[in-house]
Amino acid sequence: MLWQSCKTTNQTQAQAVTQEVTTSPFSNGVPAQVVVIGGQEYKYPIIAIWVEDLSGNFIGTVYASQSISTGIFRYGVYDKGKWLPGERNRPAALPRWKNLIALNASWVNQGVDAFSGATPSGSFALKTMLPSEMVELKVVMEVNKPWDFNNYWHNNRFPGDGEYATSGQPALIYEALVSMSSTGNRFYFKPVGHSNPSGANGEVYPDISTFTSALKIIDNAWVEIVR
Repeated sequence: MLWQSCKTTNQTQAQAVTQEVTTSPFSNGVPAQVVVIGGQEYKYPIIAIWVEDLSGNFIGTVYASQSISTGIFRYGVYDKGKWLPGERNRPAALPRWKNLIALNASWVNQGVDAFSGATPSGSFALKTMLPSEMVELKVVMEVNKPWDFNNYWHNNRFPGDGEYATSGQPALIYEALVSMSSTGNRFYFKPVGHSNPSGANGEVYPDISTFTSALKIIDNAWVEIVR
């Protein structure tokens, strides 16, 4: 992982970005891009990226994988010995984001089309907008790869928990603190915790010492203000 040395390697990594995703989550916003560099374990993860104020209040989503946005998963229905695409509720996929969406549905006026998109197959740049009325904010990213088990988060850790059984290592949470008044224009994500392993709530748990391969899904990521 390159979380501590990202500033000296981002130019090389940015050259590896071959895919772009565009969303329009906020009208009259500030142009920005979120660059995500896939790591060794980047294999079609489920991702959501959203904005919060510095107190942690949800503002709106800037990107979410199409599967979690629509509820139609590539491996959604098990039929005649095969996994097929289909509708499925997976609370353990991105519990933090799903919880925030549910809690704020009454006042956040965002249609799914404003932020939903297919998960890129590798490193990508998300061309998007950030709220223009906010001088300082947090951009939060939640990432999960289904069936990603290790010696701690093994498939029998929570016997009988069908939701955990589809996840393994829980979704990881990353944050980037963004200041519109800063002279710099790049703000780097850092891992700050993980979500509930079965999706039972939207809490963030700070201890990620038991995580292994999940920490290699994302190699590096940053928010860049387009000035």
